[in-house]
Amino acid sequence: MKVFILIVLLVYVLAINFYGVLMLHFQKKAREDGDEENISIGDTRLFITGLLGGATGIFVFMFIFKYRLKSFFMMVFMPVLVAINVFIIICVLSGNYSLLSLKNLR
Repeated sequence: MKVFILIVLLVYVLAINFYGVLMLHFQKKAREDGDEENISIGDTRLFITGLLGGATGIFVFMFIFKYRLKSFFMMVFMPVLVAINVFIIICVLSGNYSLLSLKNLR
């Protein structure tokens, strides 16, 4: 059962990172084409995707695409989200679910 959970977690992390990279790519293409009115991918969607686990892919491909590097929002919050995502993954893989427990709030 533990192997199944690891495989599902790996597939999820890869899929959400790929989704984030695609969103960043399509946002860049729309801005390059000058189609400012029809940009359906905003920074809020990128932030939510990063929050859900795709921050690593977005942050790495920001440098590969050379896009959004001067955005304070993206350059500060994406590394913070990467650290949060790595922390949550380590907690899940180590079996330390006490982070999610409400008993420890007392």
